[in-house]
Amino acid sequence: MSNSNSQAAAGAVQDFRSKMMELVRAGDDKAALALAETSISEPGLVADVTCALAAIYYRAGGIGYAIKLLRSQVDSVSYPAEVPEILAVLYGLAGCLADAIYYAKLATTEEAANEVTPYFGPDFPKFTEILTQITAKPLLARGIAAMNMGDLEQAKFHVEQHLSVTSNDVEALDTYAQIQLLRGDTAEAIGMLRSIATLAGPSATLLSRLAHCLIKSGTAREGLACHQEAIARAPTSAAILGAAMADFRYFDGAEIKATGIAEAWAAQLAAAAPKTVRPAPKYAGASPIRICYLCSSLDTPELRAMVGAVAKAHDRSKVNVIGFGKGEADSPANYWTRGAFELWRDVSALDVTTMGALIRGEGVHVVIDADGLLAPAKSGLFQRNTAPLQINWLHLPVAGRAPGNYLACVVGREAGEGEIALASGRYCLGDPLGAAPVATPAPAVEAGTITFGTELSRAELTPRLAMVWGRILQAVPGSTLLFRDTGLFQDPPMVDEVVALFGNAGVSHRIDVVRGGSRAEFAASIDVALMPFPSADNLAFGEFLRGGAPVIALASEGVGADMGAFLAAAGLGESLVASDVAAYVAAASALAGNVAALSAMRAALPERLAAVPAFSPKGFAAMIEDAVTQALGRLQA
Repeated sequence: MSNSNSQAAAGAVQDFRSKMMELVRAGDDKAALALAETSISEPGLVADVTCALAAIYYRAGGIGYAIKLLRSQVDSVSYPAEVPEILAVLYGLAGCLADAIYYAKLATTEEAANEVTPYFGPDFPKFTEILTQITAKPLLARGIAAMNMGDLEQAKFHVEQHLSVTSNDVEALDTYAQIQLLRGDTAEAIGMLRSIATLAGPSATLLSRLAHCLIKSGTAREGLACHQEAIARAPTSAAILGAAMADFRYFDGAEIKATGIAEAWAAQLAAAAPKTVRPAPKYAGASPIRICYLCSSLDTPELRAMVGAVAKAHDRSKVNVIGFGKGEADSPANYWTRGAFELWRDVSALDVTTMGALIRGEGVHVVIDADGLLAPAKSGLFQRNTAPLQINWLHLPVAGRAPGNYLACVVGREAGEGEIALASGRYCLGDPLGAAPVATPAPAVEAGTITFGTELSRAELTPRLAMVWGRILQAVPGSTLLFRDTGLFQDPPMVDEVVALFGNAGVSHRIDVVRGGSRAEFAASIDVALMPFPSADNLAFGEFLRGGAPVIALASEGVGADMGAFLAAAGLGESLVASDVAAYVAAASALAGNVAALSAMRAALPERLAAVPAFSPKGFAAMIEDAVTQALGRLQA
C-alpha cells in the first residue's frame, strides 16, 4: 500500500473512531448502529466496525451476539489488541469461566492499547474486576426469570444470548422450547425438544414436555405415547403423571380409562403424602373470611382477567383476598392483579410443604385452587390440610379425583360428599370490564342460509368432532361453518389437514376461515356458535354469547358442563344444551331450521344473560362467598 493510501486509511479509521465515540458519549446507539452499518463496506474499517457493533450489542444486553462478533475478529489474521481482554470480560459476564480465563491469558500476550474498548462505554469493567463475581449461566437465569414473569420476548432474547455462547446446553435448549411453547410456536418447540433428545437422550421430563407439544399440535396419539413412555421412565413422579392428567382434557373418557394413568397418578399422590398429617386449622367464625386464591399457572390472558375480576369483585366487608401467584405484583405481566388482592405472594419457586406453611402462617380460612392440573408439581398441596376449607375450583381432573381433604366444584347437580356446587358453572362469562351484552340480528334473515361459527385450538379439532359437525352441515341445507382463526390456519399443511378432515364428512367445501376482527364482530357475523368437545375455551364462547350468538354445548363432556349449567341458568338449556352427541346435532339442526325462533332468541339474549347472577364478576364472587360461608358453617356444626 502506498504512503498516501496508508495515510488515507488511517485517517478514515480515526474519523470513524471520533464519530463513534461522540455517539457513545451521547448514548445514541441508534445513530451508532447506522454509522456502523454504513461503514461496514469500507475495507480498512472492518475491524473497528465489528468491534463497534459488538459494543452496541453489549449495551443492549446481547452479550452472546457480541461474543460471536469478536470471536470472528480473533479468528482473522489481525485484530485490535484489546479484543482478547474484551472477550475475557464478556465471557465472564456470560458465566463461561474457562473461556474467560483463556482470553485473559491471551490478552497478556498483546500490547496495551485503548483503541476499541471505549466503544463499550465508560462503565465497561476490567477482567480483574469481574473475575471473582463470575456465576454459572447468568444469561439463562435471566431468561428463566423473565419467562416466569411472563415477559416472553425478553426471556427468548436472554436464552438466545446464552445459546449463542453455549449452543449444546441441554438445560438452555429445554428452556428455549418452553418459551416457544408459551409463545404459541409449538412446531418450533417440538423441533427443539427432538434436538435435545438427540443430544442428551429422551429423559422422562423431555418426553413429558414433548408429549404436551405434540398433543397441542393435534397429534394426540403420538403425544399420548410419549406421555406413557415418560411415565414408564419415571413411574413415581407426581409431576410427570400430573402433566399427562392435564393433557387428558383433550381425550374422551374411554381413552383416559384405558391408559390407567389416572389411577397411577392418584396412587402416587397418596404415596407421597406426609406420613403424619397435621390437622386442619379450626375455623372459629372469624370475620371477614380470609380467602387465598392459588393462581400461579393460569395459562391465558382471558383466564387471568377472569380470576382477577372475580377476586376484585369480592365484598370486602365479608372477605379479605390473598393471591398466591407467579412473579411480583408490580411486574407488567401481573397487571391483572391490580386492585384484586390485599396481599400477593410469589410462590412460583416454592414446594408444597413451604406453600402449606405459608398459607397457615397467613391465617387463611379458605384456599381456592384456580391452578389445578396446570401446576401438576403442586398437586399434593391439599393433602397437607393447609386451611380449614380447601376448594378445587378450576382445571379439575377429567378422570378420577386427587387425594386430599378438599371440596371439588361441581356444576349441573347437587353437591355430594367432598363437593361444592356452583350452580351456573365454574366460569364467569361476563365481561371483566363490565361491558353489557348486545343483541345482534341473525345473518340468516338476509342471507337466507345458516352460518355456524366456532373457535378452537389444533388440539381441540379432532376427527370425531369434524364428523359431528359434518353431520350438522349435512342436516342443514346450504349451511356453512366459519372458523375464527387465532393462528390455526397460518400453516398451509394445517389447511390441508382441515380440508381432509371435513372431506371425510363430505362438507369441506362448506368450511371457511375468518381472519382478524374481534370475537364480538365474529359473533355478529354468524347465526349459531358450535362449542367443541370434550375441550373448549369457555371464555371465548362466553364472548360469543355477549356478542349475540347462541352457543350449542355438549354438557356431558369436559367443560361443556360449565357452559351447559350457565345456559340452563339463563333459561336456554332446553334449546342449546345437549346431553349427548345425537342431541347436540339435533339442537343445532332445530335452531337452524327455525329462523324466526333463532331471531327471537338472539333478541332476548342480553336480558337472559343479565338475569344470571354469575354473569357478572360481582355476582360470581357473591356465589363463591355464599358457598364458602355455608361450607365453613358446616365445619363449625
